[in-house]
Amino acid sequence: MKLNYLIFLISAAAVFLTWQNNAIEITKHKYTNKKLPNDFIGFRILHISDLHNKNFHGRLINKMKEINPDVIVITGDLIDRRRINLKVAEEFIKKSAKIAPTYYVSGNHEKLSVHYTKLKEILKRHNVINMDDSYITLNKKGAKIGLTGVAAPVLIKIEKDEKFKDNDSYIKNILKNLSKNFHADFNILIVHRPEQIHIYKEFDFDLIFSGHAHGGQIRIPYVGGILSPNQGFFPRYSEGMHKESSTSMVVSRGLGNSLFPFRIFNRPELVVVDLKN
Repeated sequence: MKLNYLIFLISAAAVFLTWQNNAIEITKHKYTNKKLPNDFIGFRILHISDLHNKNFHGRLINKMKEINPDVIVITGDLIDRRRINLKVAEEFIKKSAKIAPTYYVSGNHEKLSVHYTKLKEILKRHNVINMDDSYITLNKKGAKIGLTGVAAPVLIKIEKDEKFKDNDSYIKNILKNLSKNFHADFNILIVHRPEQIHIYKEFDFDLIFSGHAHGGQIRIPYVGGILSPNQGFFPRYSEGMHKESSTSMVVSRGLGNSLFPFRIFNRPELVVVDLKN
């Protein structure tokens, strides 16, 4: 009897973990800003983040098609530097670009991978726009909104204590240079790291898309995520919409896993944002 009960518990746990790690959830937000040009009212942005080379065997692409976005933004960690599969990444990129114009910015896994040059070639081959440290405008019937992308920050070594720390000045300097060319009233930033919002909001971005936090990996209902990279325990920016000053930031829980192989109460997420005036 005890053995049967144990088998039942193990089977139930296996089913639960399989569902948690593979059943894609769609989160929808309506973002309102009076600065938005009228021609962009109803403009739909699909946000992809932290795929980490996970292969959903067509289910992810089918859901993306159903969402019918105007544009797709990918905020990094498309690959996982510990188990890189460029064929899986290319298949996803190729199909994403056929659904809607796709804009990509690198995450820490790309920047630390020896294969990033090859990935950039794949992006270019399939007409995905690499937004690393770049600014463009999206145009519709003569109206325009700004789109800025910043690559994941590099790491620098501090010789005295042999520790690594993030180079915040890298992001600030990049944004200072890019902001000189801003010529749209409404501006969007796509970037991998959410916890550096204290830098982003200095440049008056209206809307930010980011990832990296993996939703806290394990989420406690009514409490939130447990642990996220660069934020530690009980991270503040692990999912959802956050507003600071005039800047709103959408954080994706992501789709794949990195070191820790399971997502608990934290299903893979596609984020949809509809722009309103």
